[in-house]
Amino acid sequence: MGATKIIHYGSDDLAVIVPIPPPSAPPSAPPPRVPVAFPPPAFTATANGLAGTCSLAATQPVTSTWTELPRKAEQYIAPAVLPHSTSTLPYASLFFVAHTPAGDCRICRLPLSSSSSSSFSANAQLAKLQCGHVFHRSCIEASLRHHPICPTCGDSGCIEPPLGTSPSGTMHHSILRDKPCPGFADSPSTILIEYDVPHATQKPYHPHPGRNFHGFLRRKAYLPNNDAGRDLLTRIIYAWKRGLVFSVGTSKTSGRSDSIVWSSLVPHKTSFKGGPHGWPDEDYLRVCHEKLNALLVPDAEVCERRMSGADAMTFGQMPMITVPIVLREGIEYDDDSMAKIPQTLDLKPISRFPLSNEACRICRRLLSSGFCVEVRRCKHAFHQCCLERGGLRGCNRCPVCGASYGEPRGNSPSGTMSIDLENSVCPGFAPAKTIKLRYRIPSGIQKAYHPNPGRRYGGTNRTAYLPNNEEGILLLQRLKYAWTHGLTFTVGYSITNKRDDCVTWATIPHKTRLDGGEYGFPDPIYIQNCNQCLDDLLLP
Repeated sequence: MGATKIIHYGSDDLAVIVPIPPPSAPPSAPPPRVPVAFPPPAFTATANGLAGTCSLAATQPVTSTWTELPRKAEQYIAPAVLPHSTSTLPYASLFFVAHTPAGDCRICRLPLSSSSSSSFSANAQLAKLQCGHVFHRSCIEASLRHHPICPTCGDSGCIEPPLGTSPSGTMHHSILRDKPCPGFADSPSTILIEYDVPHATQKPYHPHPGRNFHGFLRRKAYLPNNDAGRDLLTRIIYAWKRGLVFSVGTSKTSGRSDSIVWSSLVPHKTSFKGGPHGWPDEDYLRVCHEKLNALLVPDAEVCERRMSGADAMTFGQMPMITVPIVLREGIEYDDDSMAKIPQTLDLKPISRFPLSNEACRICRRLLSSGFCVEVRRCKHAFHQCCLERGGLRGCNRCPVCGASYGEPRGNSPSGTMSIDLENSVCPGFAPAKTIKLRYRIPSGIQKAYHPNPGRRYGGTNRTAYLPNNEEGILLLQRLKYAWTHGLTFTVGYSITNKRDDCVTWATIPHKTRLDGGEYGFPDPIYIQNCNQCLDDLLLP
């Protein structure tokens, strides 16, 4: 028995013997908290709408371990205007030169002081990369479009990811303790990402400028809380701050237009129940990193540096000169999957008719004989089935006044579009090099919307060309849209092969030669004519 003591209560007749507890040890010092540089500090973004730029100011970093990480917010404010040359396109950053340096241009070998135009000074003809090397502006622009690195030192730091079209919002990230991420034994907890994008008005670079869009609160995504997941989080934060995570469009879940939808550029995992959008998925981290690589989002270390410290002063800012860059890529088109995507139709169902004898302007039958819809823009009414038949032909226009009521759709069979760069100069557009397009459509069976359903059609391999300059790159973006909407090819009679049931060009003109002729370059008005054709098809 240990030591005891006697405690008296009021008199010596009442006492209690109680043990004396041993002296307690002095409290031990708490373990030191390990500061980590990850994730990067939160940022507050402000926008200069007229210039289309964003400036970022870093807040104080949080010193914490990842198991104790507090909830953090990353704010993004969308600019009022995106320059057409950089919206959704990777670009190279160039800057004006104040004083003409001595020496020659490394590309053309002519003196930097030489000026090819009498209307501009020599300084106006020069441009500088972030690494400090100076070139003739026309030379470096043409060079970067073909090889996006500095011709002198090989630095690729001048290349920036595209600026996306996401509306303003807030990204929160925190830790779900005691919630392991399925499929990751080294992740005892999970990183929770929550996005808030409130209702607002669409900007000029959205599908319907001036119209309100439907926002949301607390859209969630998850990452494993391990080294790989934390690296990916840093890159996703970087993509978020460039407006690449969301866009405005038609929701595949609800079918509602003018909604905030996930961008296909940066995939997310939104559940723990498996499936294409849930964990576990052993390929997700690799696939997401590949998507970010294709967007030229730098690795996690570079992202941290650009979003913190001295580099934060220039992160998100538009450079003085921007040069859009073409990425080598292959684009699959699946006509079956395209048919499952809800059509973006700006139509309103009609239950009552002001005139009982009003007829549909397409089939000439009374509107009361079938289910009818009204084009919101012009208020003209038609049978829904009549407009749907027109939509399958890619003619989503009001038959009365020509107002558009949806996005174009074509009937091209499935295939692949590949984009590559040629080292040869595009005739008529010197010094611009050449963009090479390759279309491959294998043979198959005609669908219900083709001329002879059930009959076999012959496939094709086609090659086309564009100049690798700003006009050509912008046209390429529209041709990619046309391809993914089935508008580039159709099934019909081939004039070349003189037989039916073949894959043939649709209505969009392409240049298939570089040695002249009706279908070749040079052609000074081709880009204008092609854009006019795409305008007629209602392409954005």
